[in-house]
Amino acid sequence: MSGFEFYTDRLHIREYTKEDIDDFLRVVSQPEIYPTTCGIPRDYTRKRAKDWLKFIRINIREMVSYEFAAFLKDSEQYIGNVGLINVSMPHNHADISYYIDSNYWNMGYAAEAASEMLRLGFEVFGFEKITGICMSINHPSRRVMEKIGMKYEGTKRNDMLKDGIYYDLDMLSILKKEYFERQEL
Repeated sequence: MSGFEFYTDRLHIREYTKEDIDDFLRVVSQPEIYPTTCGIPRDYTRKRAKDWLKFIRINIREMVSYEFAAFLKDSEQYIGNVGLINVSMPHNHADISYYIDSNYWNMGYAAEAASEMLRLGFEVFGFEKITGICMSINHPSRRVMEKIGMKYEGTKRNDMLKDGIYYDLDMLSILKKEYFERQEL
């Protein structure tokens, strides 16, 4: 399954193309992004970015992960990444992931993009559960998940080693029935 493309009130979300590499590198290399993300390496090279683009295309084809580029709808300015990762079709769930260009923080774009991923996960794929994980120190990311209806499940203590320091990870989730109850409001 491919050809994913979504529009929200303010965003255009679509599959990455090779033309997105420079914009991707500009955002993922921002010094504000690395410290509170679980899966983004410190030094993102052009080669690594190209390899990652191939990797996400394979993941979409194999239906194990869906990561998309997010753009402002009115200007087509690339502002980040959003997706459903760690997809488990046998267990009918996935994890949500996102990051936004630091120039666009606190404007609701992460929640808008993440909400669209909940729609994809529950309304298109029919998942039972979508989970989100963030570093406990990343309060804005946790607020995004709470804003879209995810509930706190617990904290995995000292679960991630980054730059020689152990960090706690907060786990949140939303179930299909909770998602649809929110849609009725």
